[in-house]
Amino acid sequence: TQSTATMTDNDDNTSRLGESLSMSTDENFVVAGAPYTNAFGSDGSTRFADSGLVKLYIWDPNTFRYGILDTITSPVDAASQNFGWAHKVCEPGASSVRTTPDKYLFVSAPGHSSDKGRVYMYTWGIGADGSTYDTWTQDYTIEAPDGGSGQRFGHRIAANDNGDILAVSSVAPGNAGKVEIFIKTSQSSDGSTQNSFTLAQTITGVTSDGSSINTAFGDAIAMSKDGTTLIIGAPGIDGTEQPDAGAVYYYKWNADGSTNTFTLQQTISAPSSQTNMKFGT
Repeated sequence: TQSTATMTDNDDNTSRLGESLSMSTDENFVVAGAPYTNAFGSDGSTRFADSGLVKLYIWDPNTFRYGILDTITSPVDAASQNFGWAHKVCEPGASSVRTTPDKYLFVSAPGHSSDKGRVYMYTWGIGADGSTYDTWTQDYTIEAPDGGSGQRFGHRIAANDNGDILAVSSVAPGNAGKVEIFIKTSQSSDGSTQNSFTLAQTITGVTSDGSSINTAFGDAIAMSKDGTTLIIGAPGIDGTEQPDAGAVYYYKWNADGSTNTFTLQQTISAPSSQTNMKFGT
């Protein structure tokens, strides 16, 4: 054990720091979510139950340890947001260092607005001293495209290293699940560049009988560093005689060379005849 992190921010024992974990490609950053934290609001005194937070740790090459960099709470004062449920740090390549631009952090709050959910985007940059790279600034919010309560948009997040292809899963009504693909765009205004994302594709899971109930499609997702491969788990898929056997789907980006979307290449079924395996969790 090189170092240990514990929670002292909450007024009870339900924060669950480490409920979600992510690491940047070059291992400069580790992010730990505590989505059940009763976090303080913007006034610094009012706590909001299950609002959530994330703690960011940065690698120190001198001590060969991770040290606490920052604690980020939701930009919105509200209870039951579960901010920090899922997150992803994007860095441009394994050789990236602290001062390498452009770095992005995505953090989800699937409980936002009666479980409609949203994803916040942060950009890495120079802090208050005007010279040190030490600050994550929230500069964009991705809303659930379909809206409506119960979606829990932001259940899982995956992105490529450049942070320009983003996959976000939702539980969706009936636990069918879906994964929505966003592509990063830019907007120029007054000589500056503002980050923005456009919905490019919605991928849903459908069982062999054509239904989509309880497939839990998108319960787990992973993306390759260059964004060309997307893996989606659906642990609720039923096999021929295997309830909740589960399945994993392999998608390829721009497979035909002309369409910037993901195309299904292979379905990997549960490797055993056992029931309730939930393969792909």
